[in-house]
Amino acid sequence: MVMNPTTDPMEKMHLINSLCRLGVSYHFENEIEEQLNHLFIILAELLNNKDYSLHTVALVFQVFRFNGYKMPCGVFSKFQDGDGKFKEEVVSDVKGMVGLYEASHFRTKGEIILDEALGFTTEHLRLLANQTSTSPHLREYIENALFGAYHYSFQRYEAKLYISFYEGEESRDDVLLKFAKFDFNRVQLLHQQELKVLLR
Repeated sequence: MVMNPTTDPMEKMHLINSLCRLGVSYHFENEIEEQLNHLFIILAELLNNKDYSLHTVALVFQVFRFNGYKMPCGVFSKFQDGDGKFKEEVVSDVKGMVGLYEASHFRTKGEIILDEALGFTTEHLRLLANQTSTSPHLREYIENALFGAYHYSFQRYEAKLYISFYEGEESRDDVLLKFAKFDFNRVQLLHQQELKVLLR
């Protein structure tokens, strides 16, 4: 799936993000690196020329920054008004808001757009998490994001949280979900066995 040359570049980025968040990307490190090297050249032009959602742009930004690529934060400027404030209409894209919040944690000194994004998303996500109209599935997703950015946390813990979230997604890949569950249980069993040896 990762190496398929006919897959749409954005679909491939979604797949790579899922592999990382589900905690199974370590099985495909070389393949992912090869694909990201190729996609980094293609996607800069695609993001400028096509009207992608905030969720998609934030996801692409996170995947590249997480893997050490210098993705420019200017990709978020299209979601701002003339005063440099984020447009209020993006608040309705809950996954996009969570993505922008997580993306803001990859900011470096002087990236004003991402400083602005952190304040904007934190305020609105807290409001969304307390609204009764927000589904329990999305509320849990928001609360997990606000609790701590996934790339700062313990990977196996984050994988467990994301597996339960991914399971509730309509667009999930059942093969990938099953693989992630098997891998999580296998690694957990391995850790338990190692702990028994250490305790002995």
